[in-house]
Amino acid sequence: MLRLSLLIAILYILQERNYAQKPYADSLKNLLEKSKNKEQKVDLLSQIAYDLYDFDDKAAEQYAHEAYDLANEINYAAGKKYALTINGLGNFSLGNYSEALKNFWASKNIEAKLKPEYVGYNLMLIGSTHRDLAHYDSAEYYYNQAIKTVGEKGDPYYLGFFYRGLANVKLIQWKNQEALQYLKLAEEYALKKPDDFYVLMNIWDLYGRLYEQTLDFEKSDGYFQKMCAQEEKTHDYLQRIKCHLHESTKSYRKGNLPEALDHAFNALQVSNIYRYPLHRIEVYTQIGYLYAEMSQNSLASEYYFEGIKIGERYGLQLETANLYANVAWVYKEELNFKLANEYLDKSESIRKSIGDRHGMAECHNYRGLIFLIQKEYAKALDEFNKAFALRKVFGNELGISSVLYNKSLVYEAQGKNDSALFLQRKALATEEKYNSKLDLGLSYNSLASLMIKLKKYDEALAYLKRAEDLSREIHSKFLLKYVYANYAKQYEQVGDLKKAIRYHSLYESLIDSIYTESGSLKIAEMQALYQVENKERELRELDFQKKVQETELSSQRSITQQQRYIIALSLVSIFILIAAGVVVYRYGQQKTKDNQRLQKLNTDILEQKEEIQAQSEELIEASQIISNINRDLEEKVEARTSELKQAYKELDTFFYRSSHDFRRPITTFLGLAGVAKITVKDPVSLELFDKVNETAENLDKMLQKLQSISDVGAQQMIFKEVFIKELIQEIVDGFKPSIQLKKINVQINVEERFPLVSYPAMLKIILENIIENAIHFCTTENPFVKIKADVNEVQATIEIADNGQGIMDEYKSRIFEMYFRANERSKGNGLGLYIAKKAAEKLNGQIEFTSQVEVGSLFSITIPNHKA
Repeated sequence: MLRLSLLIAILYILQERNYAQKPYADSLKNLLEKSKNKEQKVDLLSQIAYDLYDFDDKAAEQYAHEAYDLANEINYAAGKKYALTINGLGNFSLGNYSEALKNFWASKNIEAKLKPEYVGYNLMLIGSTHRDLAHYDSAEYYYNQAIKTVGEKGDPYYLGFFYRGLANVKLIQWKNQEALQYLKLAEEYALKKPDDFYVLMNIWDLYGRLYEQTLDFEKSDGYFQKMCAQEEKTHDYLQRIKCHLHESTKSYRKGNLPEALDHAFNALQVSNIYRYPLHRIEVYTQIGYLYAEMSQNSLASEYYFEGIKIGERYGLQLETANLYANVAWVYKEELNFKLANEYLDKSESIRKSIGDRHGMAECHNYRGLIFLIQKEYAKALDEFNKAFALRKVFGNELGISSVLYNKSLVYEAQGKNDSALFLQRKALATEEKYNSKLDLGLSYNSLASLMIKLKKYDEALAYLKRAEDLSREIHSKFLLKYVYANYAKQYEQVGDLKKAIRYHSLYESLIDSIYTESGSLKIAEMQALYQVENKERELRELDFQKKVQETELSSQRSITQQQRYIIALSLVSIFILIAAGVVVYRYGQQKTKDNQRLQKLNTDILEQKEEIQAQSEELIEASQIISNINRDLEEKVEARTSELKQAYKELDTFFYRSSHDFRRPITTFLGLAGVAKITVKDPVSLELFDKVNETAENLDKMLQKLQSISDVGAQQMIFKEVFIKELIQEIVDGFKPSIQLKKINVQINVEERFPLVSYPAMLKIILENIIENAIHFCTTENPFVKIKADVNEVQATIEIADNGQGIMDEYKSRIFEMYFRANERSKGNGLGLYIAKKAAEKLNGQIEFTSQVEVGSLFSITIPNHKA
């Protein structure tokens, strides 16, 4: 009854959770104080920790640890399972991904009855960890597993979260249409709980980013506006950082760089509270990017390298690759081409390894600009063409227009002004389509400059007028300074020196104004950095105070312990003295009695001594006889062991040679049957030859399996590199006639992140037998065999899945027994899986399987990688 009442109370509070998170956590704390049931306390502690994350990570971490410790103390498996998930969430929030995965996996492996939503949430967090580490295939797999665990009719709150995770992965990979589909599903589920704004805010954030990538800025701004309006009610620090960063991006699009920097520094201040490394990097990247746009390269580099420190420390590959490319841009601007190319190489290497083709396009674009500055025009055009091809795949139209603009600069440098003009106008058309005002202003300026070169002064003035109007509309002094510079150049060319001097003066005045504003921004930046340093110093002082308190507490405990030891020792000493006095007294009385007994015993001992001496002589003689018998027995055992080893060796040799000798006539038999099919025309005879051929092939397969048993037992293994993909393909090709006959769809997916070192022949025995089974027992409708292999530094994991008839539960424990056949359809000899199991054990590996009748089977093979 108490548990039911507590549950009702929690459910009531849940209705209020989205309006203010801390009051919700406070309400749970009230329930915690009233609860006397320890299992309920564990559940409440975990829930409080969950709801405090993003608001007060330190307090959340304490509650999570307390929940786990209490669950462990009372052996409450379900509570321990969920508490591990919440502890992992804390590790994830701090970027401690290895510890997070340890906790998530520990939770996953605990057998306990828990809500499917909680189990799915744990799987989702594993997926999110892999997402941050740029393991996108793994992330997608675990998000799908989370959805499968909860089921489409599960809690919409969690399903919204899970589909949002899938959308995020697709968005990172620039698969925008797939991302949109998943977002629509996520929103559909989230709206079933319209008052639960936490999931909706995360979905709106992704919608905003999606439409920003697809250049629909109006929709993007609308979704971010909805998210930020809700954040003002819930006070979620994570979403607040995103709001500030979006406002910064929006100001940048308008060309208002000082305002953009102001928003970015606001995000930096909030990131001191919510210290999620991924967002910290995003903030540093944004500030660095804005400084780079303002040509303040030293400040840009400073923030980029702060971001790189975090990225390299926490293993955030995508973000680190982006920052390497940004640093390369800065070095390019400073004409340090050696360092620029070094950082581009670093960025490109990471982007290739994680499959970031969008980032590869950026690398090609930057490298093209480096070649352009170095006047290596052919190389520059080659890089721009590579960037163009990649961006066309993603449909990134502004990115394409940027490449076209850069190519026009090459043509302009080569004196091909008409080609340059054609490309610049083509790029301008795209920018006008999407109303990218800052890009438009830069393009108008660039076209004006080109028109001045071509002496088309009227057209130049028209473009300058557009650029000037646009710069005033968006309040961009940085854009306006280029307008004034081009006006001055225009009037110098036409000989109107008065206007040329006027615009030079306006240009210089504007430069001074921008410099003043930059100084103000520098002060703002120093204040923000000062706050960051203060925060970090406070954290260090708190850690130091904690260590001092722990030291003092330890010292007090040590003194107390010493005092206890002294008191205990004193009591023991007194007891010993009393006991010693009693013993001495009794000893005096006993001594007299003992002397009398001693005299009598001496007489008895003399008599017994003579008797013992006689017995000793008899024992020595018996011991020598036993020793001789033992020596004879050892010699016989050694001789028989040697005979047994020789017999086993001869038997193995006989077995090996016999199997080879038997195969010779069978091979001849098969050859004759093949010849008969060509020469004999009688249908009855041909049918008989087919039967003979089938029987001979079955006998040949049986002999091969018997030979495999001999190989598994006798061969000395020599390890070398195994080309797993080629090995699998070779085995599949060997079964091609059966595959084609049964119309089996065979799919092979191999990821070799490290070379696999093992014993190829033994590995081939394992895979051949399991793949043969999958083909033999396939279904008649749309049969498939899926082979997936993953090789890492520690081991190789190979999964072979089919949609065949499956294995009944009562036979699952026996399928690896010799000669066991679980199905009447089996025409084999029951040796295949037995041989595969023995071969895997020989390699110190293992084979596991799951199977469902009429659904199919999945065999998972794990083999150690002897790379070391």
